[in-house]
Amino acid sequence: MTLNLLDKIGNWNPQLFREIKGRLKIGNIAIASAISLSGQLLLFMCFRAQIPIASGNGKYNEPNSDKFCVLETTMDTKSGAKCVRDALGNFVINWPHWWLQIFIWVSIFSVLALLVAGTYLLVSDLDKEERRGTLNFIRLSPQSAKTIFLGKIFGVPILLYLAAILAVPLHLYSGLAARIPLSGILCFYIAVIASCALFYSTAMLFGLTTSWLGGFQPWLASGTAFMLFGIFFMMEVRETSTDLLIFLSPIAMLRYLLFGVIKKYDDFYRLGEDVDKLQWFSSRVGTNIASGLALSVLICGIGTYWMWQGWQRRFPNPSATILSKRQSYLLVVCCQPIMLGFALQSNMSSPPHNLGFLLIFNLVMFLVVIASLTSDRQSLYDWARYRQQIVPSSHKLWRRYPLLDLIWSEKSPPIVAIAINVLSSVIILIPLVLFHKIGIDDFWAVICSLNLILIYAAITQLFLFTKTLNQEIWAAGSVGSAILLPPLVLSMLLLTPQKAPILWLSSTFVSFGFSGSFVASADTILFSLLSQWSVLVLLNLKLKSQLKLAGESASRALLKA
Repeated sequence: MTLNLLDKIGNWNPQLFREIKGRLKIGNIAIASAISLSGQLLLFMCFRAQIPIASGNGKYNEPNSDKFCVLETTMDTKSGAKCVRDALGNFVINWPHWWLQIFIWVSIFSVLALLVAGTYLLVSDLDKEERRGTLNFIRLSPQSAKTIFLGKIFGVPILLYLAAILAVPLHLYSGLAARIPLSGILCFYIAVIASCALFYSTAMLFGLTTSWLGGFQPWLASGTAFMLFGIFFMMEVRETSTDLLIFLSPIAMLRYLLFGVIKKYDDFYRLGEDVDKLQWFSSRVGTNIASGLALSVLICGIGTYWMWQGWQRRFPNPSATILSKRQSYLLVVCCQPIMLGFALQSNMSSPPHNLGFLLIFNLVMFLVVIASLTSDRQSLYDWARYRQQIVPSSHKLWRRYPLLDLIWSEKSPPIVAIAINVLSSVIILIPLVLFHKIGIDDFWAVICSLNLILIYAAITQLFLFTKTLNQEIWAAGSVGSAILLPPLVLSMLLLTPQKAPILWLSSTFVSFGFSGSFVASADTILFSLLSQWSVLVLLNLKLKSQLKLAGESASRALLKA
């Protein structure tokens, strides 16, 4: 029976068969099962030890601070609430609440292990394949990139899946004993699957595109996953764009399950608090778990789809860009409404504050777009020298109008494509300006911020066009410095946005320093825009001269000399 199942798996996905055959061994299965079962037993015994027990000889120490016994309210305010005792003198235990604590901790540990350990295993596996040279061998196999992708995701963390499945009985029973509806627990499981798909897809693409990091890759990926989990866990509902982060992990569904169930004096009351305030496009999504699950699956599904698209492009051809320009336009159109939906709140008390968070999300999105579209040195050389041959013969119009080549061609510089994405973002963000009365200063602050994104894109492309070693590190460091150093230096010099609005508007990403507390004059805004456009023009002229030099043939360069 097992051999027949493995044969079917091998016929459907040879990569999955390879991973299962290498990992599902008796020793590995025993270790994974022992870790999962012993962890559950240890958690159960820890909570079992916290159950209050009445002492003998008729002496009962009232555990006033205990949270697992049923409390009775007395008229004496000094003595407070005491535990209720039955006819035999034993404390009456609040078993649903006791099981609820076990349910919460099993949920947290399971999600943490799946997200962090799964990310580490996937990135570490790709790193080992790259160092051994077997990844190139897999590329040469007749398997498609989709088959490799699914085989890795389902096969590499298979022991982790086994440990999680062994925890399901305790998790399910504790949830039902805590009087949580079965439908709610199933929604939590669906959210876990969706979030794991997003994290694992991101880990696969990260491991594929950052091989230059070497053995540091898995630690950086798992550390980032752990940090993000902490952010998701500690976040509170703020009725701003930051609420988007809540739906990136299964903790969102855990918040829904705890809302109205967990008591105020409990440690995890914060998770279930204010969930009803969650909004998307000014409509409440925190009152219905089905709407919350749909939103979580939508966000994680879109993220997984684009990671998958990047894998399909990059795996067969490591020199290709992660996304094509056509895909980048669709990516921005997909992501921008989701972020805008969380920014549009029915009771926005501070629109500029909310706008700042929205700009930060836009900055992260455009940094991803820049990294996905920027071509390496050799691709730009090929495009500059052989553009006429690269353009398909059926697209003769592209040869006549180079602008179309800059918009659609995969090897051309990405500046024009990113400018189009910036323009589409401005158009999509107009509802925030119209419906929530964002001031004209805030609008121009958005324009200045988006201008800086074009400058970051030009800096990235210029560094990747140089002949220096570790071009990616230099490009990432330069863009990071351009984002973080200006506000840091201005703050150290005590130049607040009120004192030096021109410097803040023209050199810093506005969301760091602009809070709507000052009003910029028309001259200040105009000077800031002109300074940014001047820098952008100079950077692009430099890039154009380098492309022109690269487009000249070697013989022509010798003749000039």
